[in-house]
Amino acid sequence: MKNIFTRSFLLIAVLGLLWTGCKTSSKVSESSKYVGEWHYIFEMEGNSIAAYMTINKADDGFTGSLNSDMGSVGLDDLKIEEGNLTANFDIQGYVMDLKGTFNGNVFSGTVGADGNEFPMEATRKE
Repeated sequence: MKNIFTRSFLLIAVLGLLWTGCKTSSKVSESSKYVGEWHYIFEMEGNSIAAYMTINKADDGFTGSLNSDMGSVGLDDLKIEEGNLTANFDIQGYVMDLKGTFNGNVFSGTVGADGNEFPMEATRKE
């Protein structure tokens, strides 16, 4: 009888640890789906410029920046909820809005200000 009780207790303990571990790892993988470098090309005055968006996990959400050979700008008010990103950034006094959706290793969105929007398609660097 004691042996059956011990086995049952151990089985319940192991199942509990596995369930807790799975629950924790899904939270980690949820945020890590967005973290990394997301590369894209944008057109400016007839020139193609390679750039990338960097997203990092922070204690209270995410931080990020847009980077190219021309420089770097931080993403303000960055929020990612259920695969949707919203943020804004300042370029020479113009506040630009960035919004889009993550789908696997692809980010599809727009950058815009004053009613003008431009598409942005980025791919996560492996």
